[in-house]
Amino acid sequence: MALSERDLIEHIRKQAAASSARGLIKGIGDDCSVFGTSARGAWLVSTDMLVDGVHFTREWHPPRLLGRKSIAVNLSDIAAMGGVPRFFLLSVSLPPWLSSEWLFQWLEGVSAILSEYDCVLIGGDTVSGQELNISVTVLGEQHPAGIIYRSGARSGDTVYVSGPLGSSAAGLEILKRTGGDGLQRNSGWEILINTHLDPIPQVQLGQVLCASGCVSAMQDISDGLATDLSHICNESGVGAVIRGQRLPHLPELDEVCSALQLHKSDCILRGGEDYQLVFCVSRGREKDLEEYVKKAGNYVVYPVGTIEMGRGVSLEDDQGRRRDITFQGYEHQL
Repeated sequence: MALSERDLIEHIRKQAAASSARGLIKGIGDDCSVFGTSARGAWLVSTDMLVDGVHFTREWHPPRLLGRKSIAVNLSDIAAMGGVPRFFLLSVSLPPWLSSEWLFQWLEGVSAILSEYDCVLIGGDTVSGQELNISVTVLGEQHPAGIIYRSGARSGDTVYVSGPLGSSAAGLEILKRTGGDGLQRNSGWEILINTHLDPIPQVQLGQVLCASGCVSAMQDISDGLATDLSHICNESGVGAVIRGQRLPHLPELDEVCSALQLHKSDCILRGGEDYQLVFCVSRGREKDLEEYVKKAGNYVVYPVGTIEMGRGVSLEDDQGRRRDITFQGYEHQL
C-alpha cells in the first residue's frame, strides 16, 4: 500500500515532537515554521520543491512563468500566516540537456517576482542531476499585529475564501487535453490557464486580514479547499460545513467544465493551486471584517461556511444534505 504524503508528514511530526529548540515557536503543522523571541519579533520560514513532470510540465509551462511560480508558492505560505516576505534561498538540480536560454528565462521570472514583492535572493545551491528539481525556501517577518495560525478556529466562526476557486485545476486540464495549445483553441480560457501558470499569492490581503483582528485561523489553498480547510479543522479540533452554492468561481469555469466534461465541484473543492486564502472569522465579527478589508484595499471576500463542533469537513447542498469531503483534495502518493 502506497504511503500518502499526509501520513508521512504526520509520522515525521510525531518524531520531531520529542525534540525542542530554544526560540522555536511553531514547528511542523502550519504553513510556516516560526522562530525567534517575543522581544525582537518572530521569523516565518517555509520551503517547497517543484519537480519536472510532477509539479509542472516544461512542454507547456514557459520558463519565465515557471520562475515566477517557483517563488509564488512560497510567498503564498507567508501570506497564509499574515506575514511579510523578506528573503529567499534557491536550490536547483539541473540536467545536462537543459539549455542556458531556458535557464536564463526562468531566472528572469524569479527576479521579476522577487522585485514585485520587495524580496531578496540571499543564497542557495546548484547541482547537476538527471531531472530538473527546484527547491525554494522563504524567510518572512511576522506582521506587527501578530501571526495567524491554523489552530485558532472555534465553533461558530464563519469560513471565508479570498477569491474564485477551481480556476487553476481547470487551466491545468485544458493544457493536458490540448497539448499545451489551449489558448489557440479558445482564447476565452486564458484566465484559467494563467491562474495555473502564473498564480498570484495573496500577500497583501493576508497582511490586511492579520491587521483586522477578526481572523482566528488561516491557510492558503494549495491542495484544494477540501483538504486545506481540513488542516485548519484538525489543528483547531473542530469541524466545518461548506455550503456548495456559496463557493465563488469564474464564469469561464462553467464553460470549460461543460466543454471538457469536468465536474465543477471537483475543480473547486479538490483541484488545488489556486493560492487563494481560506480563513475563519470570529463569530459576530463578519461585518467588521468585510468593512475593514474593503476600506483597506477594496477587497471582496466570500463567506462559504461555518465552523462547528466535531471533526472533519462536510459539503452541504441546497437541499441541506451533507457529505463528507475531509482531506479529499490533491495529495501526493509516495
